Formats: sequence, structure tokens, C-alpha cells
Amino acid sequence: MEKICSTCFYVAWEESVKKCKKLLSDNWRKNPTYTSHIFSQNGILDSVAQKLGLFYYSNYYYIDAVFYKPEDVIKENEFWFKDIRIAFEHENNFRSGLYKEVSHLLTTNADLKVLVSYPNGEINDELDYLHSIISKSRQAKAISDNKSFLLILGYENEFYWEGWIYNENGWESI
Repeated sequence: MEKICSTCFYVAWEESVKKCKKLLSDNWRKNPTYTSHIFSQNGILDSVAQKLGLFYYSNYYYIDAVFYKPEDVIKENEFWFKDIRIAFEHENNFRSGLYKEVSHLLTTNADLKVLVSYPNGEINDELDYLHSIISKSRQAKAISDNKSFLLILGYENEFYWEGWIYNENGWESI
């Protein structure tokens, strides 16, 4: 089974958001409106899915979105999956308890786990905290070896994006 790599997802994300820079920038501080542009039909996730050759479905068992291939669907026209390629969580507020999103991703069986958030200020303490959570997971070595946990951070000033891949020794910058 072909797996999507963290870097591939990050590149697809960055291309998709940059294509919608004006729309996203204009709504950056309007959380419900901004978020709707991420999840809406023809929105950011739709673009990312197309670039990766996948489909996505929102709000699957409280996961913000899952990405899949048609063969992952158990029954046609229903959204029950035997495999999830990518589990995706989106949190507008970087200081609102990202540990909950990380926990949710860690307990979800997917090839790639992606969390997107938007810091406003210093990130090192939060990155260290999130790293410590993942590192205490029984999956930590496999996640590190497979580079299968991606954190994407978006910054309002200059519409800048950073990608961080979990590694046992610290976050790797993309």
C-alpha cells in the first residue's frame, strides 16, 4: 500500500494555501469563516486531496478529516473505512490545548497524522511539550522511523508556513 510522506503532504498544503492566500489572509482572524475555507468543498483540503490523488471526508469519528483512496471504503456511497491514509486535525488556537489534538492523532490508526495550527508568539515550549507526548507513546519509534507525524504551523505575517516532522531526537524542519 502506497503511503503519502510528510513532505509530500506539506508541499501539497503549502501550494494549496498559497493559491488561496488573499481569501485566507482576509479571514485569518475570523475563525469560523477561515476554518470553513479549509474544510469546504473546493477548499484547501479538497485541493490537497487532489494533489495527493486522494479523497477526504470531514468529521469522521471526531477526527477533523480523513484522507482515503476508493479501495479504503467498505461499502460504496457510505463512509466506513478499512484504512485511513491520513488523519488530519486543525486547531485555530495554538494555545488551546494542542495536546488533545496530538492525543487524538496518536490513537488513530493512519499512515500519516497531520496537525495544523497557528501560533502567535514563541513556539519552543509547546513544541517540546508535544514532542514529549509523542515520545512517550508506544508508537514513538515507528512514528519517527516512518516520519509519520507532521505538524504544520501557519503565521499571519507574510503568510508563512513551517512544517515539522516528529523525530525521536527532536522536531525536523521541512
